[in-house]
Amino acid sequence: MYGTKSNQFVEIIDPCHHSGYSDWIVSCRESTIFHSAQWAMLLNESYGYCPKYFTLNRGGQIKGCLPIIEVDSIITGKRGVSVSFSDQCHSVVSDKTGFNLLLQSVLDYGRSRRWRYVEFRGESMLRDETPYKRFVQHTLPLLKDEATLQGRLRKSAARNILKASKEGVQVEISDELDEVLSFYRLHCLTRRRQGQPPQAKKYFVQLHKHLIAKGLGFTALARHGENIIAGLICLHYGSNAIYKYGASDEQYQSLRANNLLFWEMIKKCANGGFTRLSFGRTDLENNGLMIFKDGWGGERSELYYYRYDFHSETFLPQTKGLHGYEELFKKLPISLLRLVGTLGYRHMG
Repeated sequence: MYGTKSNQFVEIIDPCHHSGYSDWIVSCRESTIFHSAQWAMLLNESYGYCPKYFTLNRGGQIKGCLPIIEVDSIITGKRGVSVSFSDQCHSVVSDKTGFNLLLQSVLDYGRSRRWRYVEFRGESMLRDETPYKRFVQHTLPLLKDEATLQGRLRKSAARNILKASKEGVQVEISDELDEVLSFYRLHCLTRRRQGQPPQAKKYFVQLHKHLIAKGLGFTALARHGENIIAGLICLHYGSNAIYKYGASDEQYQSLRANNLLFWEMIKKCANGGFTRLSFGRTDLENNGLMIFKDGWGGERSELYYYRYDFHSETFLPQTKGLHGYEELFKKLPISLLRLVGTLGYRHMG
């Protein structure tokens, strides 16, 4: 037990081993895959991270939650993240009073554990604080009426969907591990093109085990003849879905397979009964990707990350990310780049 106020208190739980957490969080309208116990299991088994979910308990029942993953690295130090490798993972709580109780408990715990900092991703309750990083996000409200969804499309998006179909691009949607591994090949190609190391293959195997195989997502692959030319991974939980990973083979870019993939993803999520589809976060300098995501009729909004520094006891101002390695990574063979990712992501979370 941590902070208490009136008839409620904060309890730290491991969602992977708490019988009531999953039943409660899946019933919350704003919950996402990043709030789920399955995401915590993925992070724990892939990288050894420890889930510390701060829950607001009232009358023996969970009434709020602020999910935190504890990362302990000999290279990057010990800290808390809400939560690792998520686009955003805000608190699920009904009012500011409850959030403040959860936040104070997180800060008290972080001090006791000698964290360097704690990072909050997309936390609207902290909008009066100075953000540490800024992104853009797109969210598409979903309807089962395909004609309405089509009517929202920008003309260029609709035109590129038609072009991909006429060029013979076929999209296959699957929940099988083989398709995840086929996607992983494209993921490695795309990451090298972007100057970034790929996540470890083990991570995608675990993602399939804990999420896709449990009915919490799918892989969509675009084929042209015998070639797999593009793909994506979409995850979903409760009433919300998110486009999490995308990749493509650049030599087939003119076929516009990504447009057809997005359209098939939107239709599948709409027909699956989900009410919102997030296209994930986008870096502010990635104007091309922002324009692409604008074309689907969703809502663009700002996404803020906040970082509380325990040394200065304050929220840190915005800083520039680390750059300079992109050109080197673009020149590395994929086998070496995979090794960098396998060794490095454990310390990045």
